[in-house]
Amino acid sequence: MEQLIINPAQYELLNVLSCINKEEDVAELKSVIVKFLNTRLQKELDRLWEDGTLNEQKVTSWSDEHMRTPYK
Repeated sequence: MEQLIINPAQYELLNVLSCINKEEDVAELKSVIVKFLNTRLQKELDRLWEDGTLNEQKVTSWSDEHMRTPYK
């Protein structure tokens, strides 16, 4: 059986989550985490845009790609 390894950040989140009992608190925490991840993603996209890795031509080319998962 494969053993699950939890990193320090995941461990800290689990400790915090052990104190949450209400559904509305879970929803609020989820919202905060989504905003946090969105901010991190936006910063990375800005960095890629500024260093030229990402540009309008590259983004436009994605509309023609078919990135479907092949099923066997």
